[in-house]
Amino acid sequence: MATGSVLRGVLLVVSAEVGEVARADVAAVGTYRVKAVTGARTALAAIADTKPQVLVFESGLVPTPAMQAVRNMAELTASRKVPIIMICGPLDPAQEKLRVSLGISEVLDGPYDPKTLLLAIQHEITKIDKQLEDTRLRRQIRQRLQTASNRYATLTEETARQRLNPDAPPIPEAPESPAAPDIQDFASDDAAPPATEKPSEPKDPTWDGSGG
Repeated sequence: MATGSVLRGVLLVVSAEVGEVARADVAAVGTYRVKAVTGARTALAAIADTKPQVLVFESGLVPTPAMQAVRNMAELTASRKVPIIMICGPLDPAQEKLRVSLGISEVLDGPYDPKTLLLAIQHEITKIDKQLEDTRLRRQIRQRLQTASNRYATLTEETARQRLNPDAPPIPEAPESPAAPDIQDFASDDAAPPATEKPSEPKDPTWDGSGG
């Protein structure tokens, strides 16, 4: 039995004749919260209760500006793109030109067929679920990368290297520079070499200059 947490909103904007049958067919699946209305004004009023993920319009029933208004309100409520399925087609020329901008994803030509409509709705729901899952995974990956970046930003180069490769030898320390040799300061009197003896002075301190 489906629970309210898994029901997907489907809003049918169709004629009374088609709506009575289509609403029962979609609701019978058990996984959709479905409502059928007959015009754009009632569709706008039903969006808050239905919160549609898919809009179904009967071709030729609602003018293009009103379709756009309903879609805009549905996307504002759902905070995401809401595809439109057109039934009982074909589209009129004005809508065919605006098919992409209106967000019309599928056009079901011919009389109403419940099997075709249910397959189209399920196809759109599957695409929505895939997009949501991809978004969730991308967000998770970004969070993990940010967490890892913050963690390793606080580590020193050596610690980070050891974390990534525990068996690697430690980074060798740079050799110390050899000590500079002592430089003699010849400006100092104590370090200066002895002055050379003058040739005119005798080695014998008793020399009297007589030459004898």
